[in-house]
Amino acid sequence: MQITLRIDEKEKIFTNDFVKARVFRNALKINQRIRENGEITVDLFDELVEFVVIAFSNQFTVDEVWDGLEARGLQPEIMRIFNDVLGFGGYETGEVQGDQGN
Repeated sequence: MQITLRIDEKEKIFTNDFVKARVFRNALKINQRIRENGEITVDLFDELVEFVVIAFSNQFTVDEVWDGLEARGLQPEIMRIFNDVLGFGGYETGEVQGDQGN
């Protein structure tokens, strides 16, 4: 799994080839809340960004995610990583309606 962030005006690539089972478990909990709400709220999105930081074993900070991803690419990138983690256990998030930022 990998993510590219712009930090100090430089593109930095972070990888994680070992995702802890606990991260998968947390993804299941978040996924359940997303399905119950039917959309991604601001609070859930904050939690998703924190989830990504933890999924990459704190190689970067929450602020570095917020400042290091371009606004239009933020949601797709966060959801790609979230879905990757869920995919390890054969789960899918399904379609979620919400503010896409468009």
